[in-house]
Amino acid sequence: MTECYAYISRALPDLDPLALSKIIVHSRGFNETHGVTGVLLYDGATFYQYIEGPASAVSDARERIEASRHHDAIQVLLDGTPRNPGAFSTWSLGYLMLDEPAHALHAFVMPADHAQLIGAFNGLAAQADVM
Repeated sequence: MTECYAYISRALPDLDPLALSKIIVHSRGFNETHGVTGVLLYDGATFYQYIEGPASAVSDARERIEASRHHDAIQVLLDGTPRNPGAFSTWSLGYLMLDEPAHALHAFVMPADHAQLIGAFNGLAAQADVM
């Protein structure tokens, strides 16, 4: 069964670009191995992430995300079964650097409407630098 998980969190002030690169590389490797797809947006202060995949792999990824020492103040937006799976199916972990905070994503509270949340992520991804 496919599950999804989305959240907003605050990056800790001491997060350096090298540590962020290591997180992305490690996460992409895990995701490719376990069939997880998604996107990570970052505006220099806040992380916005959406992932989906097999339930056990998403659960493992969620545990790693929530245990990370690189961010805090996690606000869960979605946790469960996606209404329409495959939102970011071509990205093991698309990383997008935003030019400004994603106010559109701050408006969501749990449980968020899946289609609206994916629409907001897609809108931001279209405006960002894809890496």
